Amino acid sequence: MADFSFIHAADLHIDSPLLGLDRYEGAPTDEIRGASRVAFKNLVDLALAERVAFVVLAGDVFDGEWRDYNTGVFLNRELGRLAQAGMRVFLVQGNHDAESVMTRSLRLPPNAHVFSHAAPETVELAEHGVALHGQSFGEQRVTTNLAAAYPEALPGRFNLGVLHTAIEGRQGHARYAPCNLADLTNKRYDYWALGHVHRREVVAESPWVVFPGNIQGRHIRETGPKGCSLVTVAGGAVASVRHVPLDVVRWASVTEDVSALDRPEDVVDRLAEVVEREASRADGRLLAVRLRAVGVTSSGAMLAEPHRWRAELISRVTTLVGHKAWVEKVLFDAAPPRENAGADARENLAVLERILADLAASPVASVPDFVGKLSAKLGADAPQGDDSPFSPEAMARAKAEAIELLRFRLRLRRARGAGA
Repeated sequence: MADFSFIHAADLHIDSPLLGLDRYEGAPTDEIRGASRVAFKNLVDLALAERVAFVVLAGDVFDGEWRDYNTGVFLNRELGRLAQAGMRVFLVQGNHDAESVMTRSLRLPPNAHVFSHAAPETVELAEHGVALHGQSFGEQRVTTNLAAAYPEALPGRFNLGVLHTAIEGRQGHARYAPCNLADLTNKRYDYWALGHVHRREVVAESPWVVFPGNIQGRHIRETGPKGCSLVTVAGGAVASVRHVPLDVVRWASVTEDVSALDRPEDVVDRLAEVVEREASRADGRLLAVRLRAVGVTSSGAMLAEPHRWRAELISRVTTLVGHKAWVEKVLFDAAPPRENAGADARENLAVLERILADLAASPVASVPDFVGKLSAKLGADAPQGDDSPFSPEAMARAKAEAIELLRFRLRLRRARGAGA
């Protein structure tokens, strides 16, 4: 059996609409929405440069139904580049591009093979001594254990399983084609090429069970380098599994302690330096970053006027890194030091606390319960944490901003009264 290499990628989500970007002022929407295409071009470039034997795509090549046929034309054009180099592509359909989801379609080039959704299928590559086993999703919600029906390993072959699945213990992902690690290792394959989980994970090394993650982060919950696994096989066994970044937009979420800073201007400068540092780590990619300022600081005006200081930060970031970074969101979670407020201030704050308590007890308070139920149905795509206006974190922040705004205005009123 000759030595060879192959690429394992998954969750391409080509032409994902990335809904919600338009609500962010100044967001580089075109660049972010086009990133999935560029990332896939990078994958094809890597395959050609490394002269791999074949490419494996473990589901969710698309994000769902195409808006038009241009999505299919793009995929076929890139697969055609691989065909010209004599490289084959093997793919399974996942929950986003299942047989039941796609109503539009184009014939794939002859070098591309889609595994059947009716039953597990085996394809042998005699020239490499490889047996690939896979099964596509026939419908979006596959809740049966597909791996259980996969065939046993073929003797004398490098056996490679391709599966779109949520292995037990992977939080935040719908339990599609659920299985456990033993279901996979008992087949005695040499490598399991998995998809569905967007964070890269080497689940096991004997045999190799790998989630490569998606090739391009789509939002702030998909941070860090995104790409594929380049697998080298020598002497009929896996010799190396190397993660190769393919992304063109790098997402980052950074928390910075600003306790030692007393002026809002100093906080802005510190956060801008953080963005500059993260941009330098993105290796020339566009950085999309969320910042969170924490700690105890007397620069409470940031909580009282978050929009103003976000604008100050964006101006400072532009000065330092130009258009290499986009500040997706700034969260001022730094708490003001406790102070001995005067009688009037204490009374006003007490009134505000009662108003907030009354609001929490009103029928509006049922909204978070509704959002929670909706989130459970949407799974990983549902707004969570700081992305949901009804999350405990977001509601606590709104309360803190309201209290600090009141404090800020009470200080202004006292200052004006003292100067009268």
